[in-house]
Amino acid sequence: MAFISLSAAVLAGGNAERMSRQDKGLLRFQNEPMAVLVGRALQLVATPVFINANRNLDAYAALGYEVIADDPYYQGKGPLCGILTCLAFAKTSHLLISPCDTPRISSEAFAKLKDASLLSPEKIHYLESVSGTHPLHAILPVESAYRALGQFLDNTQRYSVFAFYEEFGCQSVVWSDDVDLLNVNTPSDLV
Repeated sequence: MAFISLSAAVLAGGNAERMSRQDKGLLRFQNEPMAVLVGRALQLVATPVFINANRNLDAYAALGYEVIADDPYYQGKGPLCGILTCLAFAKTSHLLISPCDTPRISSEAFAKLKDASLLSPEKIHYLESVSGTHPLHAILPVESAYRALGQFLDNTQRYSVFAFYEEFGCQSVVWSDDVDLLNVNTPSDLV
């Protein structure tokens, strides 16, 4: 498998239970929607960039990105459903993903993931920092991950992103700037 091309997806399809079910990607962080901040960082490394969302599709489209909704067959299976949907949509050899609720993420972190994938294109690479693993900041080989993830979802009741990565074959990429990985989960995090 070769690394030929790279697209990217902002994952914004979650329920945002800790955010009173507000659509996190549309919430403003430093006066801009979080999905835009993440999308902008992704655009410096990959093209095209699109958004995976399951509600407020018109509002996301108004941000200037193509928007895709989860496959209804797999809905309710957490972020893996969004990842599968993005892999099905991607027209590139590799896909970079990032959650919409990490508005401080930098393009340099994504570039480091891309560099790791260039060296081992057959693996999934994800960020790791002193605060732990960040499996939704990752780069995946599209064709093989799509096939494997479909089988994984059909054959398990444990919808863990990391469990899938370990079964597929993965490698962490250390990112030293933990500030970049701020995860906005509550209204107080938006300040």
